[in-house]
Amino acid sequence: MAINLDAGWVIVGIIVAVVFIVVALVQKRQSMATGMVKIGAIFIVLSIGYVFIINRVQFNSFSSIIDGTKIYFNWMISIFDRVVDITSYAIKQDWVKNSTVGK
Repeated sequence: MAINLDAGWVIVGIIVAVVFIVVALVQKRQSMATGMVKIGAIFIVLSIGYVFIINRVQFNSFSSIIDGTKIYFNWMISIFDRVVDITSYAIKQDWVKNSTVGK
């Protein structure tokens, strides 16, 4: 008992398979993007909390909240500057394979 498939049905089957694969990939990318947003939001909340607690920022006046925000952004800029320093140091290193190893 052989099944006769026209070329049109094969193409339709391939198109349906491609659509399912594309939908699966899009959902996976969306879940990855959602995960990155969640991780970013958790980092921001924890870092703001850390900076505000360490510096004892009071939430009773608008000016103290502004001062705490300035401290937070200065803290973030200093972290960014450190990352830039570390990255530039790593780039400047001689990353050529050591030819004396293994001889």
